[in-house]
Amino acid sequence: MQQVGSIWQITMDDNNKDAQSAHPQGEEFPTIKEQGKSLAKFTFEVVKDSVFNLSPGEVFASDELKKERLDICKKCEYYSMRHNRCKHCGCWLEHKVKFKVSECPIYKW
Repeated sequence: MQQVGSIWQITMDDNNKDAQSAHPQGEEFPTIKEQGKSLAKFTFEVVKDSVFNLSPGEVFASDELKKERLDICKKCEYYSMRHNRCKHCGCWLEHKVKFKVSECPIYKW
């Protein structure tokens, strides 16, 4: 899709749909398919953790842990400051760091 005459442009290359998707500001994130796989894995882990841990306090990360994780992310080469997202997995970090079972895709936390 391409919108002519605007600040942003999104183009899809029909010949290479598995290539990384370009964000309007020029940052690259994983393809929608790759992001879907990451989300499915994450969702499975959260549900599994919720079933085996009866207390919501055991499912969610503490404020201290969330801050520690975000601080690590903000120093990483895959961190998108503009979008507060990981360019490696595509996750929105403000949500990902909330759950104890969340993991950094490159094992920094």
